[in-house]
Amino acid sequence: MQRLTSNELTHGRVQEAGGQFRSQANQPATAIQIEIVNFRSPKLIATTHLGHLTMNFALISEEEYSSLPADDERCFVEFERICQSNMLRMINSETRAEFNDSVREQYMVAVAAVAQECRIPNIGYDAHFENGFSAEFARFSLKVQGEVARIRIRQRGERHPYSVLLTGTTRTKIEHYVGRIRDLVDKSEMDAERKKRLWDKLDQLTAALGDQRLSFAKTMACLSAIIVTIAAATTIAAEGQAAVTQIMALIGHDKESEERAQKRLAPPPKALAAPATSPQPGVRSTPSSRNRRSDLDDDIPF
Repeated sequence: MQRLTSNELTHGRVQEAGGQFRSQANQPATAIQIEIVNFRSPKLIATTHLGHLTMNFALISEEEYSSLPADDERCFVEFERICQSNMLRMINSETRAEFNDSVREQYMVAVAAVAQECRIPNIGYDAHFENGFSAEFARFSLKVQGEVARIRIRQRGERHPYSVLLTGTTRTKIEHYVGRIRDLVDKSEMDAERKKRLWDKLDQLTAALGDQRLSFAKTMACLSAIIVTIAAATTIAAEGQAAVTQIMALIGHDKESEERAQKRLAPPPKALAAPATSPQPGVRSTPSSRNRRSDLDDDIPF
């Protein structure tokens, strides 16, 4: 009798009766049917067949499906990331080769289907495995990695709702206020450890300013830590907090300007087509004067 490892049992549900495995219809079966139950959604998206194993996997939940981006390329990248993460979480050195291959095939089936739907080229699924399954999976994975890298590079400069493209003037002003905070810290009576924490955060803020787009998450994390640390130093608290406030105001101003410009550049909404008019009951449609004139001309012999 075949047995599953503890990790396979963790990720699936197996029905066994009478010393042999049975299907969900309670009929003797030579295959093992596993239904994934430890994800947020138990619904299955495909079935894979490898050797004597028949396994059903849900590599992505309903909630994750609904949260995928509307943009095709972003949707594909996020879908592949979720499926790959769940695949790697399900297989390890303790699981059997058949189990691992079935999970990998499920990944290939799902990613190839979404690639086709999102019009991502160069990613296909070959169920024949002419060179063996391992070689086919390696080839497929390399193709996917290449397309994901291409998409990420092309989208690296696109506008993100939680980032902003700072103008040169704004960057210069922020660097001035960062330098002002450094001077205050140097002249303060704070202990060396606290000064070092502030310098580290100021260095992180300066590094973030060098990015093509300023990340709100990185910037606000640095500024929040700076405010908290400076507030404990009464001699520089007022000036330091004023400098941080100015930095936040400059970032907010550029973000508002960017959003206004984006709205101006957005294409106008498409006009709705005029509804087709149908003749009213009892009213006979007559040809136009142009059509009547054409009909009369046809009767003239010259």
